[in-house]
Parts: sequence; C-alpha cells; structure tokens
Amino acid sequence: MLESNLSRVQWAFRFLLTAMLATWLLSNKVWMTDRNFPMVPVLDFIPPLPSPVDYIFYCVLIILTIYQILYIENKNTKIALIALFAFLMLGDQMRWQPYNVQFFLMVNGLFFFPKFTDGILNTFRALVIVFFIMTGIQELNAVFQQSVFPWLISPIASVLPMKMEASVLEGGYVFALLNLFAGIGLLFPKTRNVAVIVAIVISLFLFYSLSPMANDWNHASLPYNVVTAAFAFVLFYKSEFDLKLVFWNPKFYYQTAVIAVFAIIPLLSFAGLYDRMQCFNAYSGKSLYAKIYVTEDLVDLLPDGVKRYVYRPPMGEPYLETTYWSFNALKVSPYSEKRVYEKLQEYVCSFSEGECSARLEIYTYNGR
Repeated sequence: MLESNLSRVQWAFRFLLTAMLATWLLSNKVWMTDRNFPMVPVLDFIPPLPSPVDYIFYCVLIILTIYQILYIENKNTKIALIALFAFLMLGDQMRWQPYNVQFFLMVNGLFFFPKFTDGILNTFRALVIVFFIMTGIQELNAVFQQSVFPWLISPIASVLPMKMEASVLEGGYVFALLNLFAGIGLLFPKTRNVAVIVAIVISLFLFYSLSPMANDWNHASLPYNVVTAAFAFVLFYKSEFDLKLVFWNPKFYYQTAVIAVFAIIPLLSFAGLYDRMQCFNAYSGKSLYAKIYVTEDLVDLLPDGVKRYVYRPPMGEPYLETTYWSFNALKVSPYSEKRVYEKLQEYVCSFSEGECSARLEIYTYNGR
C-alpha cells in the first residue's frame, strides 16, 4: 500500500474523494436552493440556482466524484469535478465549511497528478502538519478547557469512576498539547510514527465524540475526522522526506499557493483580519454565535419552515438561534462571521410588514 510515493498519493486521493462524497451526502441540503435557510452567496450578483437545476448539479457533483474515485487520472472528469465544486461553493457561504475548503485545496492537486507526485505529497503533508499545530494553538484557551473539551469528552468520562471523571473533564489543555505534539512530531523522523498514532487517536476520538454514539452533533464533519486519520497514516507512516521541501518548493506553484491560503493567511486571524471559520477554530470555543430576536407578530409572517426553529424561552423574547437553525435545516454549522449573520437578519426582516423588529445579537463565549 505504501511501497512508493506514487502509491501514497493514489491512496491519499482515494481517501480524499471518498471523504468528499460522504460529506456531501451527509449535508445534501446545503447544496440545494429550496430549503428552510437562506442562501448567502459569496458574491451578491450570483443568483441562486432554480429547482430542479440545483438538484441536477448536486447529482452531477456526486457522480463525478464517484467516477473520479474509480479513475483517478481521468483528465476530463477532474476538470469538470473541480469546476463544478468551485461554482457551487461560490453560490453559498454556508458551503465554506473548513473541511470543504481543505477538500477544495487538496482536490486541485489532481491537475498535477501523476507528474508531480512528490510535490503533491509534500503539499498534503504540509496541510496535515499545519492543521494539528494550529488546532492545538487555538485550543489553548480557557473556554476550550472549561466548556468545549468537557462536552467532547463527556460520553467517555461519564462511564469512568468519579475521581477519574473529574480529572478527564479537566484535560482540555492536555488535548491541545497532544494536537501540537502530533503536528510537530510529524516533522521529525524520530517522533514521526508516534505522532502518526497520536494523530489517528485524536481524529478517531473526535469522530466518536460527534457521532450518534456520543454527542450526536455535526455529522457532516465525521468523514473529515476519519480522512484526517487516514492522511496521517498514508502520508507519514514509515516515510522519509526532506522537511524543507514540505514547506518550500518555489518550482511547484500549486504547493506555494495552497500553503499561503491554508497556513499563512490564517495567521491574520490573530489580528482579527481574517475569517475565524477558516482558522482552525471549529471546536476551539472562539467562534462567533448569533441570535435573532423576533416579535410574535413577525414570527407569524415567517415561512412555516423557519417558524419551527423559533425558540420561546419561559421569560424573554422569542429568537432564532442561528447555530441550531443551521444545523437542523442544513446539517452544517452557520458560517460564523458578522456579515453572514447580518444577511440572516436581513432575510428575517424581508418578511416584516413595515419597520423590521428583528434584533441581531452576536456573541462569543470567550469575551473577544
């Protein structure tokens, strides 16, 4: 299976395409136009696809992906697959889930396969290394330690003895450091195979935690957790490579572009200059959240498919909690940026008669 760099890349592409396929099947609603959640185009002048054209395009995307898994080197289908993927991504910001962005960056490597096998392999290695290191850095915060990690680990901790349960629930910083070790350990021959095991354990733990067996949340991300474990094994296990070429190969422009988009530009997030959603914050506790408060008069004017997501607390105003609205309607998280939440508010206001009474509240759990 791993007898040559060519075989490693072939398996990496097969795992990648399979994960793409599984993800899109689990989140089919986000690729449709007729749904209980508004479209938020990346470019305002892009009109939504009418039904059933949206369904046809989605089916073509699925068929092309299946065909590409079977015939990785087919030139015509990879051009069609990547072009259609890019077009559909532009149609809705909700499709810009971090895993879809990484999938898109990686699947573009098909254009250079099999001629630039070593370059593709090193590009994919850089993505995995950066993912674990940056995820670990982002998780080194109090919200992850106190809220997110206890939630992730609770299905396992709950079956442990009480004294051990308390210690496990407080292991958020240890988990963050394990991510850092996995990413840094993959860099060096002496720690590489151990880091592979750690990376696989982390990925499978997240798969279990989010699966119906445990917290039953964000099912569309489950294939990504599995494929990350597969990448760690296929790209790094018992492998030898020039570390310099993993991050710098001026003769291979695809690698330079991918590393810039995936590893360098996200550093701007630390200055608040780049989208949090693309900066390894999926479960760090640093995401933006939003509620749209509505009056009962406005609720009566909303479509029935949206009304069902209005929450009425015993004391206080009714509201749409955008995270639950998105997860239930689309099976993906909302794209957690202010501009997107403002678009959702505009959508709610579009049903108002006269002055809109909807009020947007954007918040975080870490106070920043």
